[in-house]
This record gives sequence, C-alpha cells and structure tokens, in this order.
Amino acid sequence: MSDPKHPTIGAQHIDVTDLALVDITPDHVHRLSKLREGHGAAVSNVLGSNAAIRKRAGVNEAEVEELGELWVACQRIDEVLPAAEKLVELLHETRLVRGHEVAIKLREIAHQIRRRAERLPDGTEVLAPFDALLDYQFGPAQKAAAARDKDKADQDETQAPVTG
Repeated sequence: MSDPKHPTIGAQHIDVTDLALVDITPDHVHRLSKLREGHGAAVSNVLGSNAAIRKRAGVNEAEVEELGELWVACQRIDEVLPAAEKLVELLHETRLVRGHEVAIKLREIAHQIRRRAERLPDGTEVLAPFDALLDYQFGPAQKAAAARDKDKADQDETQAPVTG
C-alpha cells in the first residue's frame, strides 16, 4: 500500500499539502531560468560547504538556508511527480473508457426508444421527450445523408443533357 505522502506510481491518493504549489501562465513559464545538468552537485556543493568558508566567501547564510528549503521542495516534487503523472494518465484513460461506455448506453437507449416508437400508434409521443438524445444519436447520420442526397442531386443536375 502506498503512503499518500510518499506515493508510488499507480497510487490513487497523493498528498502534497506540504508543498506550496504555484500556478503560472504559459508566458511566464518561458521566462523562467531552467536547471541544467549538474545542478544537484552544485546545490550539494553549496549546502555541504563549511559555514566559515561560506562567510569568508561572502555568501549570505540566509540565502544558503533558503537554497536548502527550495532544494528540499524540488526533491519532494521529484518524489511525487511520477505518481501524480501516472494518476493523471489513469484519470484520462478512465475518462475515455467511461465516455465510451456512456456512448454505447446512449446508442442502445436511443435505438430502443426508436424501435418502440415505430411499433406504437402514438410513437411520436414516445419520441418527443427524448429530442436531445435522438438529435445527439441520429443527427450526424441524418446530416450526412442529407449532404449525400444534395450532392447527388447537384451531380444529376450538372449531368442532365442540354436540349435546345
């Protein structure tokens, strides 16, 4: 079982309440500095250095402390990000499958309503309450058929022999 604070890939519960998450615009993303290869060693170098040597080099200890806090946050994000990405993938794929299942059910129900209406003398009264469903299910096919009929009529018209 996965711990929500330390999730494994495939976990469905991820707790990142300890992180101060940031939401920025895509334009802002492009203006951010990017970490390059070797950044971990550079951070470790600063954090692992002797405080007296840092003082001698003019490094502000408050900045070193802030770097340490930022680095812990980066490492925490790196820990949970694979599980969060997998969770988003699972949600997306589950939504696709559930959408497929909804489409099948809508198709089955629409066909059942249409079949029942065809057998009843007051069939239009059975169809009327389901206008939105029937338009959704059969509308695209009816539009395609109408377009085909129009194209065929236009084609017949252009091929008609000229008399005179």
